[in-house]
Amino acid sequence: MEAGKKIFIIDDDPIHRLLMSKLFERQPKSCKLSFFENGQKGLAALETIIAEKTEALPDIILLDIEMPLMNGWQFMDKYSALPGEIKKQIRVYMVSSSFSDQDQERVKDYPDIQDYVVKPLRMEKIIELLD
Repeated sequence: MEAGKKIFIIDDDPIHRLLMSKLFERQPKSCKLSFFENGQKGLAALETIIAEKTEALPDIILLDIEMPLMNGWQFMDKYSALPGEIKKQIRVYMVSSSFSDQDQERVKDYPDIQDYVVKPLRMEKIIELLD
């Protein structure tokens, strides 16, 4: 059986994390979710995987913008410094409940961000991200 995609969900909202868990359970593809409540914890997990090489890198990171300790933009500033061979294996999506034009424009300043996704994510969008 195919192991499926490994997905990091970095979001401080417990309701959104629960919703993501339920939606990913209902979609047809196999995947492994890892949840982090802020960018600092998500980055630490990513750096551990890179340093120890004991597990696969995430295929996808769904990154919230507004979080305590380290927000999505601060995460991306650190992420941007990672080696290119690491970053090319991961697709990062900035996720926000905001329709802010400013945030959507700011995403363009980060070439490592694939897209800006407005939450709550719908099943169709999750399936699209996994393809």
